[in-house]
Amino acid sequence: MNLLSKRQKDIVLLLSRIKHPITSEWMAKELGVSDRTIRNDIKQIQRDSESVGFSVQSIRGKGYLLHIRSQEHFMPSHQQLTSENDVISGHFANQNNRVLYILGRLLLEKNFIKLETFTNEVFVSMSTIHNDIKIGKELLEKYHLKLTNRPHYGSKVEGDEYMKRLCLSNLLISRGQDAFHKSESLQLIDQEAFANIKEILIKRVNQYQIDMSDISLENLATHIAIACKRIEKGFFIDKSDDVLTDDEYPFEKNVAKEIIKDVENYTGLTFPNTETDYIIVHLLGTKLLRKKELIEFSEFDEVGTIVNCMLERLRTELNWDLSMDDEFIQAITLHIRPAMNRLRYKMNIRNPLLNDIKKKYPTAFEGAIIASKCIEEYLQIEVIEHEIAYIALHIVVALERMESERKKKKKVIIVCATGVGSARLLYYRLKKFFEQEIEIMDTINYYNLASHDLSTIDLIISTIPIQENFKIPVQIVNTFLERKDIDSIKKSISENENEIETYLQPSRIFLQQDLLDKESVIKFLCGELYKQKLVQKDYVDLVLKREAAAPTSFGNLVAVPHPITPVTNKTFWTVCTLQQPIQWYDQQMVQFICLLNIKKGSQGDLDRMFKKLISITENKSLIQKLIESNTVEELIETLKNDIT
Repeated sequence: MNLLSKRQKDIVLLLSRIKHPITSEWMAKELGVSDRTIRNDIKQIQRDSESVGFSVQSIRGKGYLLHIRSQEHFMPSHQQLTSENDVISGHFANQNNRVLYILGRLLLEKNFIKLETFTNEVFVSMSTIHNDIKIGKELLEKYHLKLTNRPHYGSKVEGDEYMKRLCLSNLLISRGQDAFHKSESLQLIDQEAFANIKEILIKRVNQYQIDMSDISLENLATHIAIACKRIEKGFFIDKSDDVLTDDEYPFEKNVAKEIIKDVENYTGLTFPNTETDYIIVHLLGTKLLRKKELIEFSEFDEVGTIVNCMLERLRTELNWDLSMDDEFIQAITLHIRPAMNRLRYKMNIRNPLLNDIKKKYPTAFEGAIIASKCIEEYLQIEVIEHEIAYIALHIVVALERMESERKKKKKVIIVCATGVGSARLLYYRLKKFFEQEIEIMDTINYYNLASHDLSTIDLIISTIPIQENFKIPVQIVNTFLERKDIDSIKKSISENENEIETYLQPSRIFLQQDLLDKESVIKFLCGELYKQKLVQKDYVDLVLKREAAAPTSFGNLVAVPHPITPVTNKTFWTVCTLQQPIQWYDQQMVQFICLLNIKKGSQGDLDRMFKKLISITENKSLIQKLIESNTVEELIETLKNDIT
């Protein structure tokens, strides 16, 4: 297994997650290489995998499948692949990882570093290092830092010390680079020191009854470990940096002093008084709350203003009225206080659940993007998607509460013309199969139906045809309630009545387009909708604005762009496939695009649409068929056959 290259290991991991054959062409698109390269890599894997409990089988006409001969031998290899996936040379195959490592070295070093040093450390050429440095310079500029070069000496980061530390800690935290803690050859901060600082924090957190999440604890330990490294090299936060004004946050100041005292005792370093502010800032960026403390907010409080703004935006744009949900209001208030401090002091936070939240709760994530605009407008600072995902979690809980309250039983009336005995039989059969879904209000004869009060009735279940239009759904069934009757009733009372045809029309499907980038795709699709008079001319701006807030590519060669707020008169999809995959965001390639167009003020449509779309986007083999479709009819038929 150690003989395999980084890409070959990626191929094995990809195959291990899929239970059906997959073509080399598909893998090539996923990994951004040629079809021939994948086939050559698989030949190498087939030669080297005999002793580790698996083999890669070639199935004619279908592709490749991972065959596990021995779980006992395969599991250690699989675990090794998973843990090694981003380490050492394989780790540095990714440009983002190289840039992070190079910046980390430069930010922690007191002296100049020659670029030749990096070619040996990250296993790439000098030209590659120069390209990485360009990206590094752009990141440094966001913190008003400058990379200076001196002939025969090398490169060095110059600028404000506070900003240097923020830059480094944000890079480490926001990208979740655990390898930089765990792998000895990649360490930017000392692992033993990091562990001891965590122990110090846990002691003080418990002493002062501060409710802090594990992630916040890790983040704060990272910040302090970086501070130790900088102080050790003779760099200190200067008072002129004016991070905080005097006498602000007395409780946090007391906690910070205790933490510093403990860290000094452990490291033997001396922290100047000016360093206290640095610790306070990071305490303010955690969920700092003395347990059982009741936090109230008023209309004059900045957090209260933002929460009220969020409630109003969610109500007007998504038709979610959470104004009476006290649990949501309290939870989001407690979250926003530290979140605003993180944003003010330019501290990023890593949300390990980001990708899962975006994939499993897209409706809530969209709501969180809309809600986060209230913070952006107040602070004039962009809210990163890791923060947005935390807001989404609170919205998920609120929506599930709303859904449980909304899920009331359908009120049903039974019409039976064959006597009391058969009516009672039908009554008890319905109770047996639909006790949780329906409430039977009455059993009547057909001739009494016209005079009966139907104002509260949701469904009429009848054993005979009903000609009159009572403006209430009617379900005709057999007295003995056969299987087909049960299925029909389930469909009648189901909230998810929308089929593929509801969302997708032939005029809004565009196959095998020759478009080269994300912006071109979005402009093309919005332009086509404008031609069909389905959207306004500025619709493209709303879609691009949403894309800027958080990328809409979810892997599997799929992207689902959509406007930042629902504005169309109905809910529908616009589908596009490309001749070749394009890079959508970071390393994610995309070849199937579904532009979501959501009816304004319709929460049901939004949730149902996403549920239907998720069932499509998570199906690799289906996406492959859709991409290969040559006619609109073929694509629609494929969707009908594969989605239940």
